[in-house]
Amino acid sequence: MSGRWRAAIAAAFLFAAAPAAPSTLHTPHSTPPSVGMEGRLRTNLAGARLEPKPVHPKAPLQLRIAETYPRGTLVEYDFRYVGLEPGTYDLRDHLVRADGSAVSNLPPLLVEVTGLLPAGHDGLLAAGPSSPLARLGGYRVLLVAGGVAWALLLIPLLWRRRAKASAAPPVIGPPTLAERLRPLLADAAAGRLDTDGRARLERLLLAHWREKLALDPADLPAALRRLRAHPEAGVILHTLEAWLHRRPAEGRDVDLEPLLKPYRNDQCEM
Repeated sequence: MSGRWRAAIAAAFLFAAAPAAPSTLHTPHSTPPSVGMEGRLRTNLAGARLEPKPVHPKAPLQLRIAETYPRGTLVEYDFRYVGLEPGTYDLRDHLVRADGSAVSNLPPLLVEVTGLLPAGHDGLLAAGPSSPLARLGGYRVLLVAGGVAWALLLIPLLWRRRAKASAAPPVIGPPTLAERLRPLLADAAAGRLDTDGRARLERLLLAHWREKLALDPADLPAALRRLRAHPEAGVILHTLEAWLHRRPAEGRDVDLEPLLKPYRNDQCEM
């Protein structure tokens, strides 16, 4: 074999053994992507097919392969990555070969991820001392002023509501038993109580004492006899019977309050 053929074979062997240098075909970002933004790297690589390593939730970089294209003895890879922390990353640390062979013969695949805040930022989100808001005292003063203005607007509303509440008519409950009995007793004292009025007065008294004395409303004569015999309930009935036998002029100035006192706090259900 001639020396020229030996040199050609040796050069071919060295070329096959040497790792292929990456060739970036297209990078859409003119500047490195920031944290949380997707970056892209397209490059031609030799060797067995590459796959991303399983994603770890706490990994600072997430990598996927969007597309692959055969290019002769090489394969064009479309790498997509998202950095969760700023820094420079080597995509080889996030790749494995499908056949399990090593990726150490790959050239460096370096990508950069920048931070969201500019370099030297102090981490504060409030405006700097030179802003108009800072010269007025900052957000705290603004919040206090807003609270005071809100309170000043609320005072007239509360005052108007209080005025309406004070002007509202008082709530009138149902009449008490004493209020229902007073006009009937006044008519009886003046001699104006007719048969219907007396029956109404007796029904009011029966309704009031029915549960206390276990009266039977169906037996009206017996119930009235029990009422007359009771020391408290019989006072009105005895007084009523006495008034019915007087002349009208004799009962005009009768004081009804002692008779009505036991019934002032009782509500009338009829």
